[in-house]
Amino acid sequence: MKMMLSLAWLLIAIAHKAKPFISEHFNECREFFYKGQLPDGFDDIALPHHINHPNLPDGIKERNLASPAYICQQYKNDDRFASLYDRGRRVPLYSAYILDRRSASNCSDRKNTFDVEPQLVDRALNKAMLRESATTREIQIHFKLKNIQEAQERLRTSQAVNADYGIAGFHRGHLNPVCHHEDKDAQDATFTLTNAVPMDSSLNQGQWRIYEKQMIAKARDCNTMYVVTGIVPGNNWIKNDRVNIPSQVWSAYCCVGNNDKPIGSGAGLANNINYSVTELNVTELELQLQRLIQNIPFSIFHNKCS
Repeated sequence: MKMMLSLAWLLIAIAHKAKPFISEHFNECREFFYKGQLPDGFDDIALPHHINHPNLPDGIKERNLASPAYICQQYKNDDRFASLYDRGRRVPLYSAYILDRRSASNCSDRKNTFDVEPQLVDRALNKAMLRESATTREIQIHFKLKNIQEAQERLRTSQAVNADYGIAGFHRGHLNPVCHHEDKDAQDATFTLTNAVPMDSSLNQGQWRIYEKQMIAKARDCNTMYVVTGIVPGNNWIKNDRVNIPSQVWSAYCCVGNNDKPIGSGAGLANNINYSVTELNVTELELQLQRLIQNIPFSIFHNKCS
């Protein structure tokens, strides 16, 4: 009897520890949001998956493609940041993270490949981001598929893949940028396509990069800097309407001092072309987003970080 009870408790402990990386409303990774409060309004703008039911690959259930997906981004067994993923547009609506005040002085030694998220295909798969090749092998084994092409199609159905980004003029633009982290594993974790959007290459290498560097300087006065960086969905797409091109990109930060009290905040908004970044306060950004996106009221931080 004692052995049976011990085994039961062991199974409960294992089940509790084996948390899924797709978490309902980020319940498993709320530490990346100020006061644990999620941005409000963004769930409502995610598109449903736009593949008709008869065209779904065998083995993929329509309910598993519900949009949005709340992704606790895991890398090497640690939660690194959070992304709200729009399955219909195949882009993240935002990524939330904590900016490392030690942010890398040199982040040139960076990955040149982007991972994908196996659990967007099926929650029984690996909960950490993997390369496309490793993910397709997992899919093939899990579903007992005869050929790799069928596994690749299931992956493409669930999310963006690297082949979607072979178009001139656009980069795989990070929402959570690599240079906002000092630790190499934290940097590498940002290289997932669920943290990337089609960003104008001139903006990504120019004014947006300058704004990201300015945020590092501002973070030095903070005990903790909470950041949410997101997009305004656009009307244009790449790769045969597979991946949405944002019309604007935005970022907001909440600077917290001792005793977890806000001591500053700010935001930036840029058209997804090589224009300058307009700096705003958080309330002004929320009003701009409401004007740009279906007149939906948005709230990014708890009590507007004030």
